Amino acid sequence: MRAADVDRNAVVDQLSEAYAQGRLTRDELETRLTQAQEAKTYAELAALTSDLPKTVPPGPGADAFDHRKAWMSWAGVSGLVNVIWVATWAASGDDPTYYWPIWVMGPLGIVLLIRTVSSRRD
Repeated sequence: MRAADVDRNAVVDQLSEAYAQGRLTRDELETRLTQAQEAKTYAELAALTSDLPKTVPPGPGADAFDHRKAWMSWAGVSGLVNVIWVATWAASGDDPTYYWPIWVMGPLGIVLLIRTVSSRRD
């Protein structure tokens, strides 16, 4: 699969960080930076960092969307709006006929579900 500028830049950042940590010599850094700028595919980029710790993985998903954090945020917001709903229902004394938290939880949950399912297919 062909790499984009953002992928090459992520590898350049990882190589620079590895050099700063003392994992690469100056010559190794310069050689790999040149190769990173000329890389056409994810495989070429991956070869440049295969012997380094994975701080910024090259390839699809390099933006590193964290599904677990997204779902935990959704759960936190869902819990909060449900607490507000219960508190307002208890304070009003009315029957809980209109469950408005669904309008907060539903759309976000659907988007997260689609993103989670589609990322597992890749």
